[in-house]
Amino acid sequence: MLVRAPAGLSSLTTRCMRWSMPWQAPPPAKQSCSPDLTSSLSSSTSTGPHVPAANSGCRCCICWSTRVLKSSQVTAKECLASEVGLFSRRRPVDDLPARIAGFWLWWEQSGRSQAERTITGDLTAEDFAENMTRSLHAVGDLSWELAPGKVTKHLLVITPEGQAPKRALARRMIAAAPAADQSWSFTDTRPPVGDPESVTLGVEDAPEVRFADVSVSARRVGARFDVSVHHPEFASLPHEARQTITMLALDAALGEIATELWVGDIKVSDVPPLDGFGLSALRSVITDHAASWTNADGAPGWVMLEGETPQGPVLATAQVPLHPATAPTFETHVALTLPYAYRTERGYPAEESLEALRAAEDRLSAALGPNGRLVAHQSCAGQRTLHYYVDNTVPGVLDLIREVARSWGEGRASVIDTPDPAWNSTAHLRQ
Repeated sequence: MLVRAPAGLSSLTTRCMRWSMPWQAPPPAKQSCSPDLTSSLSSSTSTGPHVPAANSGCRCCICWSTRVLKSSQVTAKECLASEVGLFSRRRPVDDLPARIAGFWLWWEQSGRSQAERTITGDLTAEDFAENMTRSLHAVGDLSWELAPGKVTKHLLVITPEGQAPKRALARRMIAAAPAADQSWSFTDTRPPVGDPESVTLGVEDAPEVRFADVSVSARRVGARFDVSVHHPEFASLPHEARQTITMLALDAALGEIATELWVGDIKVSDVPPLDGFGLSALRSVITDHAASWTNADGAPGWVMLEGETPQGPVLATAQVPLHPATAPTFETHVALTLPYAYRTERGYPAEESLEALRAAEDRLSAALGPNGRLVAHQSCAGQRTLHYYVDNTVPGVLDLIREVARSWGEGRASVIDTPDPAWNSTAHLRQ
């Protein structure tokens, strides 16, 4: 059974949809996510000038979301409709670990059994949804969902619903979750459906919407694809329903993270595209594209960019994809600017300074370890700015960067740190 609940809303008026799909039994569990620059590499990855070193038993789906309330069974039960009032207030950050631990204690003592009783029909979905939402909102404004697992019977999804300020909280929730077993696993991203074209949505007061009838066109723009989504029933549906169905279709095909990372503009179209194809084909296109931007070690690829500024030419390299979903807990942007003494005619670092810059990058990346990441740098008019994102909840992480600045030998370095969960400070380098 799948139950989804909205987060952080003072009120929610829902529309009812029925969602049905054939659930596949998973395999047995194994014991144990600025300047005007143009790309100089149009279609390939680059290292840049320097890159630092059992059967689920699920038979129905009942979902609450900020956009729509969906409910169904494979046996076509009637939809449930609800209006939910949720309230939140800011809490001090320093008690977050205790609140997270409190949620998982509730899950182990009561929530898990309630979820399983809901799946078997011994507890109403409404009762469980109320208890689950109350317990999760004691931690923060996140959404949740129960679904069949791929390697476990069931999956608990705690998701920020694509909202950057909530990504770190969701990731920390999952990091503190109990170890997966044969029955339950946990994630902070909604996974794709095994066969997206098997999904059927039953829309209130409208014909069923079969994802097999969805037609998509995709146009590559930079490192992402702008997509247009069409369904024959769109012409008879209100705008909000069309948008909801479009996002559900993309999430079913690609999963929540891949949609965020690789899909750009999304258009809902009443007209079928001339070059349209289905959701399974879209998945293949995005999967192959994502692989082309991944290095052999699994790390993100890099792209080289060049452009002009009022200060002169600028040369930059940037991680692809340059998106906060790749590192949800890195919410603080740190701009480390290092002046260099030796430069080319275009103002870029010459070999004499390039060696020192590379050494500083490697030193800092090694010091930060899993608590920070260099995602881009740009060189212009005798200065290189290194763009880091770090987990500022780790004591001393900013001091590591400031120490590199103090020890820089080719001029006065500067460090500016800014809260930036959406990674807006590097948006001008995003492909």
